[in-house]
Amino acid sequence: MLASIRSRGFYLPLIRRINRFSSTTVYEPPKFEELNTSTWLKMNKETKDEIIEYLDWKMEADWSGMAQHEQRAAYFVSFGDWGPRAEPSSKAAQMQMSGAEIILRGIFSGVLFAAVAVSALNYGEDRKVSKNLEMLKKNAEGNP
Repeated sequence: MLASIRSRGFYLPLIRRINRFSSTTVYEPPKFEELNTSTWLKMNKETKDEIIEYLDWKMEADWSGMAQHEQRAAYFVSFGDWGPRAEPSSKAAQMQMSGAEIILRGIFSGVLFAAVAVSALNYGEDRKVSKNLEMLKKNAEGNP
């Protein structure tokens, strides 16, 4: 019984202290003061998603209440030259593609190139056949 009283006397204030500290916890977003294409590409996906979610939440209120660096970061995330707005052959555009997407793009490009090559070969063959048919038609008309 003495042990349970001692443990209760020890744990109850500890639990109260933990509850008090956990209720005053404040969310702190990741650092994004100097957000640009090079720093954005170096961040991992979870950090990017957290920054985007935080800025979406901040933009629900009045923009005049946002800090200057938050406004710049929101503008960069929305209109920056990364992802779909990146130059097509730049590193920023390639970073957005997964391995499977790169493989599928290669296969699609190969099939498309093969189709164009086969079409060009068939066009050449059709021209030869057309010339031969015209020559046969002229020979048939000349020899009744």
